[in-house]
Amino acid sequence: MIMIIFSLIELSENGKIDWTNGKVIAKGYGVFDPNAKNVQLEIIKATRVATVVAQRNLLETIKGVHITSQTIVEDYMLKNDLIISEVKGIVKGAKMIGEPKVDKEKGIVEVELVIDMFGDSGFIKPILPYIINKNKSSADIKKEEINYSVAVIDASGTGAKPSVLPKFYDENGNLIFDASEIIDPNDPKALKVIKFVDNLNELLSDPELSKSPLVIKIKSVLNQRDFVVGKEEAEKIKWLKSLWKIGKKIVFSLF
Repeated sequence: MIMIIFSLIELSENGKIDWTNGKVIAKGYGVFDPNAKNVQLEIIKATRVATVVAQRNLLETIKGVHITSQTIVEDYMLKNDLIISEVKGIVKGAKMIGEPKVDKEKGIVEVELVIDMFGDSGFIKPILPYIINKNKSSADIKKEEINYSVAVIDASGTGAKPSVLPKFYDENGNLIFDASEIIDPNDPKALKVIKFVDNLNELLSDPELSKSPLVIKIKSVLNQRDFVVGKEEAEKIKWLKSLWKIGKKIVFSLF
């Protein structure tokens, strides 16, 4: 399995993308008359309204999730009715976080819903077959030749933002690695362990990770979400590909 570690909760107009836990979260509100004769019935109705609104906000937030630096979920939904149907079905099955919050004085019910990004129940699953590079590259290096414990992609100070499938370029603008090359569209769980944390020092205090890390320093970013590396770092990309392919941890540090 692959572990990609970033650090970011990305806010949108309608909700938030929790890259740390691979979740998308949105709230919805419903109103009721606190002076109604049957207040409990009104609260139930308002809760239903709040749930529908939260589902709508969840869908709008999902549409803005970056798959690559230049494509978002909505781009694929516009091209394929099947994706639209599957994503909407997943949204209807969103889980509620806790119980509805009821303010009886103001007459407001708040509902918060959450949905997975990755795995069998995630909304990325129906999109994967349409975005994965069909010309997959094999690992450049044999597994037994790899001595690195982890790959650390240090993008701190570049202003980088996360995407599901980042790309790496050299200083001349040549694409040298596309993450879609090593993802199996038939195995959505391959993306389930994607994580985003903000404390690289704490992470590398783990003896297993700090034992022999491959460190790749990012020089700059393209489109805010793709990486540019210098000549020396570009030479390490072959190791990154192989580590990623065999399931070693890939740690991205943005801060």
